[in-house]
Amino acid sequence: MELEPIESLGYDPESFEFLNVGVGPVEAAVNLTEYLCRVGPARFSGVINVGLAGAYPDSDARLLDICLAEHERFGDIGICFDERIDELAPSFAPPLEYTLDPELLAVACGHLENAGFTFLRGNFVTVSSVSGTSRRGSYLCSKFKAICENMEGASTARVCREFSLPCLEIRCISNMIVDRDDQEWRASEAVEICGKAVQTVMEGLKSD
Repeated sequence: MELEPIESLGYDPESFEFLNVGVGPVEAAVNLTEYLCRVGPARFSGVINVGLAGAYPDSDARLLDICLAEHERFGDIGICFDERIDELAPSFAPPLEYTLDPELLAVACGHLENAGFTFLRGNFVTVSSVSGTSRRGSYLCSKFKAICENMEGASTARVCREFSLPCLEIRCISNMIVDRDDQEWRASEAVEICGKAVQTVMEGLKSD
C-alpha cells in the first residue's frame, strides 16, 4: 500500500528500483540486505526509505504531516520495565542510533520546498511493537526528542551504513500515538500525500 502510489509513476528502472521490505525491523534488514547482495550495491547511489509513521502528540507532528528523518534510533532494544526501557551495556550493545545522510536530506528538502511542500525534520524512533498507549508514546518522545515512530527506519539505516549507501527517510503521519482505542487512522490519505512528496524528490534527484 505504501509503495503503490510511487510504483505507479513508471520510472525508468535504470534510474530507480522499488523494493517492498516488509513490516518490522527484521524483515526490513533481511530483505534489503538480500536485495543489495543479489543485485550489487554498486548499482545504487542511495536508498530512499518510504512509509507511514505514528506521531507523538508531545512533538510538533500532526496527522498527514510529511516528516523527514535527521536521526533514526532503535527505541526498544534493551531491558523493558513498566515505566522505562534501559539500554544494554555499551560493551556488547549493537549500534542503536544512526544519522541519515545530511547531504541527501538537504537536497530532498530543497526539492520539497521548491515544490511548495511543508514538512518537518527531526528524530525518528524505530520500534518492534508500535506504541499502543499515550504513556509509552510520551516516554519515547521525551527520551529520544523524537517526532514520530515507525518499524523499519533504523534497520534500513543500519543496512545502508554496512553497504556505504546514503539513506533518506520520508514518511507521512497516518495516526497519533495515543491510547489505542482513541487512535484515528488516515492511512490511505497519508499514503497518497507521501507518494506525492516522494515523487517530487525523485524527479528532483533525477534532474540533478
